[in-house]
Amino acid sequence: MELAGAVAAAIGQLPERQRAAVVFVHQEGLSNIETAELMGISVEAVESLLARARRALRKLLEALRPELQGEI
Repeated sequence: MELAGAVAAAIGQLPERQRAAVVFVHQEGLSNIETAELMGISVEAVESLLARARRALRKLLEALRPELQGEI
């Protein structure tokens, strides 16, 4: 499995609001302020969503580490 595919699959497993925050900030390049405006929430809520999403992604991708080790 390629790394980009693994990351995309892991992002797809996130809850909807966490996924949206990750996509807006990390894939679309929006700021936390812009993301908060788009999502209709506070900047603090965006930061919380991102923190939870990052923890979940670390956990999801950690399980794939042996499989991905040769590709990094």
